[in-house]
Amino acid sequence: MRTSLLAAFALCFLVVVAGCGVAGPTTGTVVIGVTSELLSGADMDRMRVVLRAGGEVVRDDVMTQKSGQLFFPREFFFSDLEDGTAVEISLEAFGAEDADRPLLVRTASTQVLGGRKLLLEVRLERECVVAPGAPTCPAPQTCVAGGCSAAGVDPRRLEPYSASWKADAVPDVCKPAGGGEPIVVVGEGQADYFPLEDLDEVQVEAGPQGGYHIFVATRIKNLRRSGSTTVVNGFVPDLGYTVEPLKVIFTLDQDEGGFCKLPGLRFRLDGERGIEELLGKVVEIEATVTDADGDTGTGKRKVTLSQTIL
Repeated sequence: MRTSLLAAFALCFLVVVAGCGVAGPTTGTVVIGVTSELLSGADMDRMRVVLRAGGEVVRDDVMTQKSGQLFFPREFFFSDLEDGTAVEISLEAFGAEDADRPLLVRTASTQVLGGRKLLLEVRLERECVVAPGAPTCPAPQTCVAGGCSAAGVDPRRLEPYSASWKADAVPDVCKPAGGGEPIVVVGEGQADYFPLEDLDEVQVEAGPQGGYHIFVATRIKNLRRSGSTTVVNGFVPDLGYTVEPLKVIFTLDQDEGGFCKLPGLRFRLDGERGIEELLGKVVEIEATVTDADGDTGTGKRKVTLSQTIL
């Protein structure tokens, strides 16, 4: 009798569970992955980014080359939103010559799928740059491959998000796939890279706003062209003097032999020490470059400061 009651109870429990079912995830994430054929600093100076979720603006700001924010590839997240929420990105790229008229406008939209983390790739293409006075794509269309297309993308067509998409998104002349370990070589030059050997003399120059400097240049391989941070450090052994570091984020220039270069790094020498104490002294220069992937390369060179000031 007892066994029969237990069996009946178990059967009823299974029926109830089967009847209720198990609810699936109700929230999801969409990652917008942005790449660009336009070079930051050369083609565009700033970019306005507007994100909308469910028709409401959730982000509206401007990224500039000067601040180091304007690099590609990069990601924008719509995280943990309800299933079916419409999400949209609007990008306006501006050149340095015209602060009011965008070079191009690119929009893209899709919907959140509950329990999924999706990648929506958006590319800023040269074919979509609009000449002054030329017509633009009528909303809600956007420019893709030089023509007007629908901005909306069916989320069922999107791939699952993986951080590895950035490595495959854009061939980088400064960081080709399988290129090897990062290489950083320290040289000199204001407008171009010129090689140095240890203890070569470099010219000390007076700065336009006070202070005295030398121009450091770097030659780089296997680090990203855009968004890489360069830090220059210096130490004068004879004086036990550490020069204040220089930190910049600039787009690299392509060079020969698979290398890229960054000339014109104005490295100020004086600070706690007057320039008279430094002339003719040896300075140990160290340049460290770190890209947006977190890869780092370091180059070192001992240079002799000139006895004169230009």
